[in-house]
Amino acid sequence: MKDTSLYILKPTLIKAFHEIQSYETNNRYNFWKLLPPNRKLKLIGKDPKLLVRRPTTYRLGSRFINKTANVPEDADDTALANSAVFYHNKIFKDSVKAISYAGFDEYLDFKRKNRNWYNFLLPSPKNSGAYLTWHYPEYEYNFWNPVTSYFSLMLIFTPFSSGYPVAYQPWIPFGANDVDVVVNSNVLSYLAITNQLNESIGKKGALKIIEHCIKNKQWHSAGVYYPNNYHIAFAIAKAYYNGVNELQEASKQTATYIINTQKPDGSFESNAWLNNKDIIQSTAYALHAMLDLKLKGLAIPDENIKKAFTFLESKRIKKDNTCYWEGGVYFSGGTLLRNLLIWQSDAYTTALIAKCYQRYFL
Repeated sequence: MKDTSLYILKPTLIKAFHEIQSYETNNRYNFWKLLPPNRKLKLIGKDPKLLVRRPTTYRLGSRFINKTANVPEDADDTALANSAVFYHNKIFKDSVKAISYAGFDEYLDFKRKNRNWYNFLLPSPKNSGAYLTWHYPEYEYNFWNPVTSYFSLMLIFTPFSSGYPVAYQPWIPFGANDVDVVVNSNVLSYLAITNQLNESIGKKGALKIIEHCIKNKQWHSAGVYYPNNYHIAFAIAKAYYNGVNELQEASKQTATYIINTQKPDGSFESNAWLNNKDIIQSTAYALHAMLDLKLKGLAIPDENIKKAFTFLESKRIKKDNTCYWEGGVYFSGGTLLRNLLIWQSDAYTTALIAKCYQRYFL
């Protein structure tokens, strides 16, 4: 029986919500908390003792790396955290303010004076009108071209580069904003559940890049910060489930991709160089996507779903009358570092799989 009152979960939910709010600035959210720096960030002169964005529990090494960690707020965390605000208000009858569609429409891929080199090489549509990842002004060239971008990357350790990180100033990676299919799917999800989807200018561009990704089978590459082969499928299916009905055709193709790539033992695999194929995480993402698509009425064979559950059951780790799953990759450093600088979490992966069980059996 469902705990419709959420009596058992409410104490945990309120603690989690307060933790999420510690990443907030003016209804936008950051990947890191705002904290005192772990070291002096200026080589010459007196440090101004300002707060920066940085990891909470581990120290970064060089001065350069510390400066690059000081990133601005982003569309992805902002969309997901404001979704948490929406559900918090609904569950606790609260009135915490959430961001509107206009906050995302401030940063769109349109008539820009810069372009991310990864989007250029992928390629992704230019001037797509889609949502940009970072909510902060990027470096503006008089005229951008691939050559200037190349030399900027080569000189990134010097002040002559447009991507050079400056102490205490927010740093957009490599000085250029980017367009990420997962980020755009998450923004669409938030706008759909808050009934703002049709008001947003960026909706059309977001749908455009999602359709481009699927048409060109960019399942692994179009997620700039998400290297798992099934994260895009997971994000698209979730957006469709949450009410982005314009993704129906894209979701049908997503379903075909998932069904056709399932292994005989029920598992799914990412590329070999990502966390040894990232099998548990890939299976969890694919399973969650199948459940979302099936609940929206698409033809997902129950056999495929059961085989995925069976595989995940075989990977469950039992300890002290509880169980969990080994964490997979849920985020990466993006572009040059997308397969090298990765974040994993047993808690995230276990919660994702638990949600699959909740969806299927309740």
